[in-house]
Amino acid sequence: MTQQGAPRDAPVPLERGAQNAAREPVGGAGDPAVEDGAAADDTAPRAHTYRVGGYTVVELHGEIDIAGVGSVGPALDAATAGDEPAVIVDLRPAAFFDCSGLGLLCRAHRRVEERAGRMRLVCDNALVLRTLRAGRMLEVLEPVATLDEALRAEE
Repeated sequence: MTQQGAPRDAPVPLERGAQNAAREPVGGAGDPAVEDGAAADDTAPRAHTYRVGGYTVVELHGEIDIAGVGSVGPALDAATAGDEPAVIVDLRPAAFFDCSGLGLLCRAHRRVEERAGRMRLVCDNALVLRTLRAGRMLEVLEPVATLDEALRAEE
């Protein structure tokens, strides 16, 4: 957590740092992930794309915010390109999702609609669903809780 207006990597005041200590990855001597330099950052935005059941599935991982949309946007653009794209966006792995992520979904949805395709959304996180509701996209995107439900959904 940073102060309002501070850069994302700005130091956190000590009193706030203690509150967030449980969320920080902890490693020390003997921790193989840290020793190998392979410690996974669960908040780093990334997209994992694969094909299943005639759909291109784009899983969005990490923090999908203003700093992260540039990292995952190209994967959504690629999935929504071409004629009649069939896309499933899976938000379950997302650690955080805000209005910047909502804008990304709106763009993907518009691209799919323009190309006569279909888009499904998988989301089971109450906070993300609240963001979708606040942005009036809950009824438009009609999220389902599982990938199986998205694959079975009728037009």
